[in-house]
Amino acid sequence: AIGFNLPEASDATLSVYDVTGKVLKIVEGAYGKGYNEVKLNSSDLNATGVLYYQLDTKTYTATKKMIVIE
Repeated sequence: AIGFNLPEASDATLSVYDVTGKVLKIVEGAYGKGYNEVKLNSSDLNATGVLYYQLDTKTYTATKKMIVIE
């Protein structure tokens, strides 16, 4: 699960990348103000180890690192 806070309700795109920059998964949706969560299964990603995810809205972009263990 990837959690994030939004200052206002908006559309957002969550992209998951491997260390080479290859896109593994893209999740788009409309999220409400405050805390939101996107749940991913390791089978959705087909990768383990260090991965990066990026959250994009109209006014904000954040990139974070995560570790997927099988």
